[in-house]
Amino acid sequence: MRKTIVAALLSAFAVAAAAEDAVYRYVDADGVVHYTDRAPDRHARPLRLGPVSGATSKPAKAFYSPEALRQAARFSVRIESPTPGQRLAPGTPAVVLAASVMPALVSGFHLVYQVDGKSVSAAPVDALSVSAAALPPGEHELVVVLLDARGQEIARSETGRFEIGEVRLAASAPKKTY
Repeated sequence: MRKTIVAALLSAFAVAAAAEDAVYRYVDADGVVHYTDRAPDRHARPLRLGPVSGATSKPAKAFYSPEALRQAARFSVRIESPTPGQRLAPGTPAVVLAASVMPALVSGFHLVYQVDGKSVSAAPVDALSVSAAALPPGEHELVVVLLDARGQEIARSETGRFEIGEVRLAASAPKKTY
């Protein structure tokens, strides 16, 4: 019971201390512990109390902001498909272009897929893969650009080269006779 009363008083003084910023603890001659918002003597020092559970002095900040991520993180973009040097059959109705972003594609950030220096879509996209219309035979270059929420470039993939052409199968090895 006594502990409950002491805990309740301590809580009350902690709340008062949030407003007054000072709580003092002292033990009297009978060994009784007291908590007060007034210094018991001129040498008393206030207790250092943490925040009351659930109370905050400042509004909570967002876990991250796109600007903070842009400045703090080193983003990298990597082409996943088509793989470098890959040869695709001519007449393929659509070519799947895919990229990965590290640490991640953040909400508000976008990607621009460029084949042979031209954007594949009319506007930046927030997708890690897009479909490009049929491409003519020959060698092609793919670059993927990461833009922040303001449209500024913050990362770019290395140039990935792939080819549209006849797919050749490797010659089979000669059969061994025993």
